[in-house]
Amino acid sequence: MKTGRMENATGVRLPRLQADLILLHPPATFDFRDRRDIYFPFLGTTGDIPITPLYEYYPLGFRALERHLAGRGRKVEIVNLSTLFLRHRRLSLGQVAEALDAKLVGVDLFWMVHAQGSLRVVEELRALRPDLPLVLGGITSSYYAAELIRYPFVDMVLRGYDTLRPMEELLWALETGGDLGRVPGLTWKDRGGEVRVNPLPPPSGAVACGIDWSRMSGQGGGSVLSVRELVTNHSAGCSFGCGWCGGSRDAFRRIYGEEFKVQRKALEEVAFELGSMRPLRGADRYHMYVMGWYNEPDERRPAILGQVAEANVKSVNYEQFRLTGEADLRRMVDANRRTAITLSPESHDLEVARAAGRGVYTNEELEAWLELARGIGIERVDIWYFVGMPRQDEASVAGSVEYIERLIERFGDFVNPMICPMVPVLDPASNFFEDPEPHGYKVFHRTLEGHRRAAQRPSLIDRMNYETRWLSREDVVRTGFRAVAAVMAAKARRGKVPAPRAALFNRNIEEALAFTFELHRLDNLPDPADRARELEALGDEIRKRNEMVLSGTVIDQNFPVARPIGGRWCDDTGWAPEVVEQALSR
Repeated sequence: MKTGRMENATGVRLPRLQADLILLHPPATFDFRDRRDIYFPFLGTTGDIPITPLYEYYPLGFRALERHLAGRGRKVEIVNLSTLFLRHRRLSLGQVAEALDAKLVGVDLFWMVHAQGSLRVVEELRALRPDLPLVLGGITSSYYAAELIRYPFVDMVLRGYDTLRPMEELLWALETGGDLGRVPGLTWKDRGGEVRVNPLPPPSGAVACGIDWSRMSGQGGGSVLSVRELVTNHSAGCSFGCGWCGGSRDAFRRIYGEEFKVQRKALEEVAFELGSMRPLRGADRYHMYVMGWYNEPDERRPAILGQVAEANVKSVNYEQFRLTGEADLRRMVDANRRTAITLSPESHDLEVARAAGRGVYTNEELEAWLELARGIGIERVDIWYFVGMPRQDEASVAGSVEYIERLIERFGDFVNPMICPMVPVLDPASNFFEDPEPHGYKVFHRTLEGHRRAAQRPSLIDRMNYETRWLSREDVVRTGFRAVAAVMAAKARRGKVPAPRAALFNRNIEEALAFTFELHRLDNLPDPADRARELEALGDEIRKRNEMVLSGTVIDQNFPVARPIGGRWCDDTGWAPEVVEQALSR
């Protein structure tokens, strides 16, 4: 095995990880364990799957590649470096790199928040293992492919929303010495260093295959508090054009061509995917989140819900755009008695909600619908509000918090309202990023390199790439964090969260907020020497605080208790935890 320089002075040797394709998911910040100059503030994570500030979830395309290539006799291994390094603090990338035995290694740059982590992983791997072909992929990679390929350590970027057949062709070309110019969507450097850009294939009209969840290796966590989460998504693209979203209809058209429309999985592939959950060990203890349910047309939903009933999972949550009709509500409850629905109106203020791309129902319509859904048997409705939307000032955020408490008072445990500051980035390719001024936004970083550098600033405020006419970056952080705390306090007053637990959660938020602003002040001192000296003096404190947040557990607004990671759908680590610990103990 030919290798470059190795960071393995300890002599630790992991067992060889052999595959045709090894897919690596980086932490948002690669060297998070060693950084004394970047602070990751406490704030309960937001979204369908609880995560840390490293953003552990990888693109679902990893799972699709795994099944597609397995059907063609190829072996695929997925290694989530975020989870791996959170669970095994002494493990290095050098030790991982030495054990990789693959024809090709893929690294995702899917979300903009991974700009620093993805690039550092590729750069380090290029130095550690010059024998391994490396390719970058993901929606952000597709958007920034022309800039990515200019980095000296990047040789290939695979563009496209569906890279199943292109990845198959890329593997074949690398094995046989074939023409890389024939791989659809590949941006690459030839032997002379000249950049070549292969055209994207036209949209096929369908997503090629369902995921085989029976192969999930992230099962683990014996604690009753362990997170056990699955996710399913039956389409690529979106029917809607929310201005802040990099996965919106308009963003997909910018990245993949004006003719792009929502691409859906065939119903037989959806049936395969949902059916593959049944063989999972303890499948009836898993929660399933259905992404993009709002993209499903009327004629497909009954068939899919029939398959949901066969999945035998503990509970299901459907992501919705509009208020679900009565007939679908009844079918959902018939499919799984523990059914929840997620809505994201963005703001209680209809003007703000409409400016953000939502605003398709009033508060009165929402409340009448909640009564209907509760009567039909829906178990819970999660309702998300956001901070950082157009036309939204501090008073508007306060109004959303007041409305959330009103919902809790009226509907009790049936509703689970939450609020979230949109940090740290406004998505590239979104309408507001592309044309910020008419929408009241200011964008600070437009290039990938600008985002990579900003991601290494000490305070969260300086890592943000936007502000609005109504809320500065400082305001988004301050107002957003305090809104989260206010909602948690409201839940405690109404008995939804134990008062001591809410008090601890909110004390952590306030301490994080105060420390963030102190770092922000020091990071913006005019004299570089003063700045460096003051930040260095806080280095140990930064590291201590980070270790509390990045501790191998997750905590979120929905369940404000630290839970061990290991059972989420994205927790593949390549090697079983006991194997890694055994190697580290030698």
